[in-house]
Amino acid sequence: HGVASGDPLTDGVILWTRIAGATEATKVWWEIAPKPDFKYRVAVGEGETSADSDYTFKMDVSGLEAGKTYYYRFMSLGRTSPTGRTRTAPSGPTSHVCFGVCSCAKYTSGYFHAYASLAEQDLDAVLHLGDYIYENGESAQIGGRGHLPAYEILTLDDYRQRYAQYRSDQMLQEAHRQHPFIVVWDDHESANNSFKDGAANHTEGAEGSWADRKAAAIQAYHEWMPIRPQGGGRIHRVLKYGDLI
Repeated sequence: HGVASGDPLTDGVILWTRIAGATEATKVWWEIAPKPDFKYRVAVGEGETSADSDYTFKMDVSGLEAGKTYYYRFMSLGRTSPTGRTRTAPSGPTSHVCFGVCSCAKYTSGYFHAYASLAEQDLDAVLHLGDYIYENGESAQIGGRGHLPAYEILTLDDYRQRYAQYRSDQMLQEAHRQHPFIVVWDDHESANNSFKDGAANHTEGAEGSWADRKAAAIQAYHEWMPIRPQGGGRIHRVLKYGDLI
């Protein structure tokens, strides 16, 4: 499912990957460097992932320089990940910032060429405004892109499988590999027209409790997205780009 980074600060960034094929608690080793040859590493570390987080792994790396591009990768189970590229936020006087902006990417409705285009741009970060996944159980509207699982997702395992499907897309993987993402959810990360106590696309009882479904959606989101945890299920946060934004 590739690599990803997100929530860039002036001195830190979230790094993300998933250890596919793991069946038990698994060690993950990571490194980050100013050049893709990794001859000079500014930070290294080791952690662990397990089924409790769907074998996703996140590291909040600190001690980096402001406004600088870095390269990172992971090693686990005898394999080395693709090399990701990320960038910290600038500090002090800042005259120029360039963001890519995207939202509403429904796997069944079309190919993800927009993500491929974003991957080719020179960006400080990508702002994803939500609807990163869709909860529907639709069949393919174009060849080979029906939703998995093939029904409306309700449980934690369902949401995890849906994220895994979206993140299997090579064009989405490349956008994440090239740029840090700053993400926020909309409604389809849980269910259509969702709100605090329910959703238009949720039938209480017949589809379980909304509280359980919302909790599952929130957990899967934090597992699969390169977002810095805030506590209490909330995601609002402040990220500064110098004195400009």
